[in-house]
Amino acid sequence: MRRVVIVGGGVGGAFTANKLATKAFAKVKKGELEVVVVEPEENVVYQPGFLYVPFKELPSEVMFRPVRKVLHPLVNLVKKPATKIDVKNRKVVLGDGSEIQYDYLVLATGAVVKTDHFPGFKKVWHTFWTYEGAKALREALSKFAKGTLVFSVASTPFKCPVAPYEFLFYFDDVLMKTGRKKDVKIVFTTVAPHLHAQPNVNKFLEEEFRNRGIEYRTKFEVKEVREGEVVGPETLKGDLIIVVPKHTAAEVAFNSGLVDQGGWVPVDKYTLQIAGGNGVEYAIGDTTNLAVPKAGSVAHFQSEVVADRIYEDMEFGHADSVYNGRVICFILTGTEEATQVSWNYDGPALYPVPSNKFMMRLKDLTNFSIWSAVRCGL
Repeated sequence: MRRVVIVGGGVGGAFTANKLATKAFAKVKKGELEVVVVEPEENVVYQPGFLYVPFKELPSEVMFRPVRKVLHPLVNLVKKPATKIDVKNRKVVLGDGSEIQYDYLVLATGAVVKTDHFPGFKKVWHTFWTYEGAKALREALSKFAKGTLVFSVASTPFKCPVAPYEFLFYFDDVLMKTGRKKDVKIVFTTVAPHLHAQPNVNKFLEEEFRNRGIEYRTKFEVKEVREGEVVGPETLKGDLIIVVPKHTAAEVAFNSGLVDQGGWVPVDKYTLQIAGGNGVEYAIGDTTNLAVPKAGSVAHFQSEVVADRIYEDMEFGHADSVYNGRVICFILTGTEEATQVSWNYDGPALYPVPSNKFMMRLKDLTNFSIWSAVRCGL
């Protein structure tokens, strides 16, 4: 019997497991193939929902689902933490010292938000890149009637690179509708040399900032965050400070010696095979070092490729499927409208379509149907 071990039961890991269980249903049913997900957490969290939490709470059934309920019945779940991947011996070491041998491995452990990047998390500065942080920000926003909001991207890459802009556009719309826009100044900074790596998306964001009167600074390296101040090339005063802190791969990747100098798992951009592995180890989603957004749609598209490659290798002895860098990204532009962009390795993003309510409905549809899509392996 062959065994596929998927470390991480989030959206990317669950998609991969369910696609494999569906594609190789006969083999799994006969006991010729075992698909195993290693995930210690009871619930999987819908991280794109963190964006909304500072303003409103999405239904709990959207934000959280038991891991077991999003997995295909034929997928086995091991509810223990993975502490190390022994590539040489093709095994995963678990927190209790037990081991699981694998024929194929998929690392889908996502990215870790380092809330200790600066002192004073949830007091001096806020972030919505964690659920607890998003809830604390909601409380802070409820007390923020006027003054200056400073939003700083202190480190890249990070999960969902358009989320800062979605938050600011949504908040700006709220200010307009409540008549408070004249009382609030927004200043955005990023350590990157641009607002977005895709030129047309960057142009769109720059124009939106200018139209809304939002100040921004690029190449702004945050050295320190103090009470009421963000210190970088200049010191910015803020009555409310939001920060995107440093992100890294999960601890198991570090323990296994799989990360590069940037703290991410290097993979082949087309095959998604882990560099230095045996050719049967893959990594997908936020944990990789690929120059594509760390976003749910990317993990989704990569899960299709990895599931296909594993199945092709088992059936034919070789794999032909490749990831073409496909990205699809919704961008909230207010409380009722959104736009969308897409690109891949060979085709850069076009200028986003005009914001409209239909795109907002599509984004809402994605939010409320994601677990059904994961469960069905769509």
